[in-house]
Amino acid sequence: NLFTLPPGAFSPPPKVHSTVVRLTLAPRIESLRVPEEEFINFLKLSFGQKRKTLWNNLKSQYAPDVLRSALEKTAVRPTVRAEALSLEKSAALFRALNGTGK
Repeated sequence: NLFTLPPGAFSPPPKVHSTVVRLTLAPRIESLRVPEEEFINFLKLSFGQKRKTLWNNLKSQYAPDVLRSALEKTAVRPTVRAEALSLEKSAALFRALNGTGK
């Protein structure tokens, strides 16, 4: 728990006090076998425009043939949106796009 907020901190005020908490996820980056900073940049690009497909978000950084090949290799449809992929599938796509295997 970081701190508690009284009902008056909200409009309209609820009938309860609210507690602000911090959640820390266990690090999983090592198990994904990807360089952390580059992978985070890839995820930012993938989610850059949420309502666009993964293909449309990634085509600005990858040649169409490279992108098509990586999507096929990882069994990801070009029409899928980034939020539909698991973290592991995103890492596999990242590795395929960057020539570090599947």
